[in-house]
Parts: sequence; structure tokens; C-alpha cells
Amino acid sequence: MQAFQFLMSTIIGALSVIFILRVWFQYCQVDFYSPISQSLAKFTNPVLNPLSKIIPTFKRINFAALFIVFLLGFVKAFFINFYIQNVIGYTLGVIDYALIGILQIFSISGQTLLYLLFFSAIMSWFQREPNPIQYILYQLTEPLLKPIRRILPQAGMLDFSPMVLAFILIFINKLFSQYIPYWNFV
Repeated sequence: MQAFQFLMSTIIGALSVIFILRVWFQYCQVDFYSPISQSLAKFTNPVLNPLSKIIPTFKRINFAALFIVFLLGFVKAFFINFYIQNVIGYTLGVIDYALIGILQIFSISGQTLLYLLFFSAIMSWFQREPNPIQYILYQLTEPLLKPIRRILPQAGMLDFSPMVLAFILIFINKLFSQYIPYWNFV
């Protein structure tokens, strides 16, 4: 049973990351004609196009994709409920399902941003000439790094803003895991 829960959690997590990336690509106005943007759009359009007629995009935020991540969190809560019911004997209510769905959006967003920061930093160590992937990573991380760079003093050739943002994200994750119920489940 644990193997099935791990498999479902992994699939739900991967799909959530894909839809959060779709939101983030659209919000950051990443070059739509890059192969990565095209692949992401082709993968998510069959689900998002019909849903976008009901749930519109507002101020470059694709609420249809966020709703899909919320629903994936709802499904994940179902599997958490099955686990909690068998181990503790407690059954989740509708409010618990909704809370886990909302927390799924925030948790996956933070995790995805952290992965983008790490991937961007690692690529900068090995790849010196610009390439399309680095440009996309720059477009995705720059909206959050720019305010930190304005506050942080220059340190020569070193840019500490990704590290500061990573520390902030990790701190928020630790804080939420301490004070928000179900944060560790999403």
C-alpha cells in the first residue's frame, strides 16, 4: 500500500509542478516560442483550454492552472485521508481537503522556485556561454531576485541573491511546517 501511495504522490507532485510552471511561465512572460514553453503549453492545453473558458486569467495569473493544482491537492488529500484513517483512526473533513488543496498550491510553488534556483545556479557553474535554458531560467527567477539585488550590496562577481531567496524559501517552509496543519503532508 505504501508503494501505491508513493507512486500516486509522485505523479500528483509532478503534475502539480508542471501546472505551476505553466502559471509561472505565463506570469513571467517567458518567450512563448522556445521549445520548452511550447512543450509545456502542448502538455497542459488539453486540460487548461476548456477550463480557461470558465476560469479566466487575471493579471497574467492563470487561475485555471492554479485550480488544477488545487484539485490535485484534493486528490492527494484523499490518499492522505486513507493513510490517516488506517494509522490514526481520524477521518478528514471537507474543510481539511480544501486546506490541503490550497496548501498544495503554495508548497509546490515554493518547491518549484527552489528547484529553478538550484538548477540555475548549477548551470551557471558549468555553462559559461548563454543558451536557451539559461535564458528561460533567468526569466523565471528574475522577478523575485531583482528586489533582493536592489537591497543586497554588490559583492564583485558573486551574486548572493539566489542564496538569500533560497534561505527565505527554506525558512518559510520550516515556519509553515511548524504552525500550519497538514503542511508536511503536501
